Amino acid sequence: MHSGENPAINHGGKGSENRRPRLADIAEAVGLHVSTVSRVLNDDASLSIRPETRDRILATARRQRYRPNAMARGLKQARTGALAMVVPLLRNPIWASIQRGALQAAVDGGQVVMILEEPPDHARPPADYQYLVEESRADGLLIATAQRSAGERSRTPTVPHVYLNRRGPRPGNNVVMDEEKAMRLFVERLSGLGHRRLGVLDGFKTIDTVYRRTTAIRRLCAEHGMSAAFVHAEDTEAGGYDATMGLLARRDVPTAIGIGNLNQLFGAMKALRERGASVPEDMSLVSFDEDDCLGYLEVPVTSVSMPLEALGAAAVRALIERVNGGSGTDVLLSDPLVLVERASAAEPRPARRLRL
Repeated sequence: MHSGENPAINHGGKGSENRRPRLADIAEAVGLHVSTVSRVLNDDASLSIRPETRDRILATARRQRYRPNAMARGLKQARTGALAMVVPLLRNPIWASIQRGALQAAVDGGQVVMILEEPPDHARPPADYQYLVEESRADGLLIATAQRSAGERSRTPTVPHVYLNRRGPRPGNNVVMDEEKAMRLFVERLSGLGHRRLGVLDGFKTIDTVYRRTTAIRRLCAEHGMSAAFVHAEDTEAGGYDATMGLLARRDVPTAIGIGNLNQLFGAMKALRERGASVPEDMSLVSFDEDDCLGYLEVPVTSVSMPLEALGAAAVRALIERVNGGSGTDVLLSDPLVLVERASAAEPRPARRLRL
């Protein structure tokens, strides 16, 4: 065995050691003409081929770790082979899960993904990013920073784009999760425990996801004879801390708080500690974000688990469809969506005075 050779990879064909697999290697492995294999790997919609044959070609390409020649393909198709994803706050762990699904779907589709961070306080209209496509830096846009504003309607991108975890101003390009179903899990669980006064700490309502959660909670609380006090703050630890202090200062202090994201959750827990409030004895907590780290806190936190990886993958597949000329439709992901029971939610107890 020569130094540096990887025995675990067999690319097929004679003398194939230490070189990248070629279209000819895949064609030989599946017993088809190179042109047929090429058209399948390039998503040629005009090709008439049996689904099982297409699946066999794609599986062989993955097994052999085939990567198309991006430069040659780009010149031939006027494509870059790249997608641009614009997201807020990369330090929020949920984006790692969304990106994991997006990156895997991109690999399966022969694409790469460029990540751009645009914090909410600096968010620009989605059309501001279409220069990436117009200047041939990317084939399409995955936009997760869109804000709810009247002015955005006139600035919708005219290049292939998909709104990720946000709804855009027009239908047809939105890939989102079922926030109403998620909030039903939250409200019904706390209602079943006997809570009647909820606090909801979330991001600003200019964010579509927050708007949909707020709307759902208001309606669900009315159905269950519950009240809800909303505080909208920055998606940061400091935002969560200040918002929780505000909730605890109310005359009708809630007995349970739902929290929009992990950054806010950590700030909220600090505020509760400083005010002498025990979880869940004095205050139940439910996070609207799920991450394994919640199971390792001093009090493991109950959460709503959303299909984050599936969301990222669905958004990439939807964008590739649009890049290839398809019109596309909105996508709503409802499963898997479950309440992860831990130790932070319990029956409400008689209120006691908290430290100021």
